[in-house]
This record gives sequence, structure tokens and C-alpha cells, in this order.
Amino acid sequence: DEDTARRILIRAREVAPCLRDFGVGSEPQKDALAILRGVAKRAATIGAGVVSSQGRNGTNISYRDIKSAFFAEDISGLRSLCGDCDTTTSARPVGSFPKARPLSALWPEGEYS
Repeated sequence: DEDTARRILIRAREVAPCLRDFGVGSEPQKDALAILRGVAKRAATIGAGVVSSQGRNGTNISYRDIKSAFFAEDISGLRSLCGDCDTTTSARPVGSFPKARPLSALWPEGEYS
């Protein structure tokens, strides 16, 4: 189903944005496709949009979405393929910080180390 495949790819790019940078036929692309084929099989079995739980007196109905086809190992596997280009899980600072700051005049002793 092309629509389901497109939804899976959109979710996969959300998890690991670097997927679009893989070369055609490259090893990372083959690995990502193996993961995504497993997700697609699971989505066909689970059925996105199918009722996952129902209530009675509170009248609650929960539907499965495409995210439910991705297991934690699928998400971590896709992110691991990105390596350093994955910015979704890294907590590294971005940019540089100036040495001279206005608050340095308050402490004539110098920089805090």
C-alpha cells in the first residue's frame, strides 16, 4: 500500500532526518530499508487506524496510528544509522559563546574556572 509506505517514510524521517542523505544502494540505505520493511509488515498486521482500545461507561475509543508500528528498537536503529548527523538525540551546544561578557566587570578576579 503506497499510502502506508509514505506514512512510514514520513515517520522515519521525523525520527532520523538523515535518511534522505543516504546514497542509492549504500549500506546505510540497505540497513534502513531492512528496518522499514519490518515496520511495514508490522503496520499491515497491526493495521493503522484500527481500534486499539475501547471503554464502556466513559465511552473512550483509541485508534492505532502509524507510530504504533515502530518499536523502540526500530527507532534506535534508524537513529544509529545517522551517527553524527543525527541532531535529535544529541545535546551538544550550538554556536560559540563570547569571552568578554558584561558581567565580567562585576568580578574583577577574572574568569570562573
